[in-house]
Amino acid sequence: MTLSEFEIKRIERIVGQFVEKRRPFPEKRSKLDLSFRISDQSFEIFDIRPVWDNQTQKIEGSIAKAIFCKKYQEMETLLEKS
Repeated sequence: MTLSEFEIKRIERIVGQFVEKRRPFPEKRSKLDLSFRISDQSFEIFDIRPVWDNQTQKIEGSIAKAIFCKKYQEMETLLEKS
């Protein structure tokens, strides 16, 4: 079951503000940046950084993922180990 358009916009606003407050300064974003994506009934916060031996190639590392259960009206948060 996917999220409604209203729920997607609400998550984009809330998580977008959260991520924007924690992003590094613009001059540092080429080396490390934060972003998020929404898919089906979950959203994921991840970092974007260059590969250590090829600075032109970017990799993403998952930081946290939250899954929304409509039946119980609650969010389950999954944190990644560092």
